[in-house]
This record gives sequence, C-alpha cells and structure tokens, in this order.
Amino acid sequence: MTRILQTIAWATLVVAFAGCGSPIGPTSGVIRFDDGTPVTAGSIEFRRRSDEERFASRIGPTGSFAPTDPQGEIGLPPGSYDVVVVQIVMTEDLAKEAHRHGQTVPRRYADYYTSDLKVEIAENQQAPIELVIESQPEH
Repeated sequence: MTRILQTIAWATLVVAFAGCGSPIGPTSGVIRFDDGTPVTAGSIEFRRRSDEERFASRIGPTGSFAPTDPQGEIGLPPGSYDVVVVQIVMTEDLAKEAHRHGQTVPRRYADYYTSDLKVEIAENQQAPIELVIESQPEH
C-alpha cells in the first residue's frame, strides 16, 4: 500500500510541475517603423521554416506582441522564421486627420513572398524580439 501511495504522490508531482516549466524562447517583442514610431495596430505571424508551424499575436498600441502557438502557449521556440504583419484598416469614410491607427504598414509585409522579414531564435534565447519595418511613403 505504501508503494502505491508513493507512486500516486510522484505522479501527482509530475503532473503539477509539467505546466510550470519556463516558457520556450522569447515571450514578447516589439515592432517599429524605421523612424522609431511603433506599429500600433494589426497582427504579426511567425512561420517556422522547418515545419511551417505558426505563432501569432495581435499588436498592441505600443508595438508590443506575444507570439503564441495554436494551443495558446506563449513563446517562440528556437529556429528560423519568416514573418508577416497584417493590418486591416477601415478608413475610407474618415478624413486623414481622423485616422487613429497610426502609420499604415506597407502591403508587402502582409505576404510571406514579399515581406522579407526574418527572425532567427537561438537556443536559450529569452530576450524580447525587436523588429523594424520600412515606413510607408507619403502620397
């Protein structure tokens, strides 16, 4: 009976600590335009080159994001990634002065074939990800 109780206690500890491990890779990042202003709206997605697994996040008003896998786990595991930034801005009925979304992300960043954004995550890397994209030219 003691052996059974020890086995149950050990199994309980394993289950309890299984979800308490440290996050894998960076859990946050920031994206800015080349003039230093943050991207203030949209979504960012990382696609791992080795298996095409995707990690995504909404972009906050300060340019911050937290890459998350499809199961809801935050963190970007080691590997090479292609990155896209998607922004859907409905402003056709607004004057330019009434826009509240900040600078618009150039369309090329919304497609893996034209984005050219790449990220390399090293083993044991925990530092936040920092990305810089080109500003959209004024028309």
